[in-house]
Amino acid sequence: MNTNKIFAGFFNFFRKWKVKKNQITLVEKLNTGGTGSLFEIKNECEKRGLPFHFNIITHADYEVSPRNLGGLLKLFTIKAFRMATSSHIFLNDNFLPLGYMKLSDETKVVQLWHGMGSFKKFGGSSETDPAVLKELEAATQNTDHILASSKNIRDNYAEAFIAPKEKVICIGCPQVDYFFRKHDIAAWKEELSEQYPEMKGKKLVLYAPTFRGEEEHDKKLLEAFDFDAFQKELGEDYFLMVRLHPQIQSAKVPETVANMTDYPNVRKLLCMTDILIADYSSIAVEYSLLNRPIILYAFDKDWYLSKDRGFYFDYEKTAPGPIVENMQDLIDCMKNEQWDLKKVESFAHLHNDYFDDKSAERVVDYYFGNGKKLPNSVSEPEPVSSEASQKEES
Repeated sequence: MNTNKIFAGFFNFFRKWKVKKNQITLVEKLNTGGTGSLFEIKNECEKRGLPFHFNIITHADYEVSPRNLGGLLKLFTIKAFRMATSSHIFLNDNFLPLGYMKLSDETKVVQLWHGMGSFKKFGGSSETDPAVLKELEAATQNTDHILASSKNIRDNYAEAFIAPKEKVICIGCPQVDYFFRKHDIAAWKEELSEQYPEMKGKKLVLYAPTFRGEEEHDKKLLEAFDFDAFQKELGEDYFLMVRLHPQIQSAKVPETVANMTDYPNVRKLLCMTDILIADYSSIAVEYSLLNRPIILYAFDKDWYLSKDRGFYFDYEKTAPGPIVENMQDLIDCMKNEQWDLKKVESFAHLHNDYFDDKSAERVVDYYFGNGKKLPNSVSEPEPVSSEASQKEES
């Protein structure tokens, strides 16, 4: 049963109805808990008082189970109808039914993607299944624009989405606007310490490994991290938290460790984090905007570089911090504070052109504001550098 074709069938039937200019569909295929780029755009529209009705399709709507029969019915009828009559459709992940849809010329489809920058390869750059690649290419043909955070990654996005380069528009990543706003981080930490009183007076360290795509390798993720050694050697000064990628199912965080996998707002968590331990995840790209220490714990680097996805840029040359391959080196790196914030800054500028909280504004301006049109690849706004941004604030 091809559910992509079934959903598209309902969509195509409802295309008989007229497109409504004030109806917008947000497809949250990858669950962000209502905190990603889709909702930054929604919030910006509402802040401006734009008279839009938002039709939101979430990851939970897709659950195929007896308990979600009502949700599936609503997805294939009411939500499909509203989507078919929307003037704009914004996505945060690949939505393969698109390849079978007959969209109106009055409807614009915009891919925002859920990960910032282009660190590890994804989509058409790493997928090997011909059937999936065919569906991905068909979906991209029905996508008008793919938004990216930097001109440095335009070619990578074109490859990943199997799209002509002209479809990739580099006007920023709305979800990272969050990092450039004022927050009471001390109050957030105080609130979190009510659940974890042992964190008081310590620096917060977040270990956030990405998935490996194979259950056996995912399981090894936490086996390769010696939590007891970390606590013994570093526990006096650092409080360790773990956040697993949503696609990791076989690895389980020990009960003695603070598990932040289900913490609802990842960007709020990153704002509280003093040091990030990543590996190959795009979470390092977002965190680099905060200009704080990053360590890459790549215990399976040789395997990952040779047999898994690989990277768009040279992993070692562009790394935002030291790469360590065993637990003792990780502990020594932290004890000696061997990170380099200049590398963090270079990494951030490689993947991002805009160091401000205006990306959602730019997107809304180009699609809905003052009759402006979305620019093509040669007429995008000049990026705002971090230096210029600081001058404006002062």
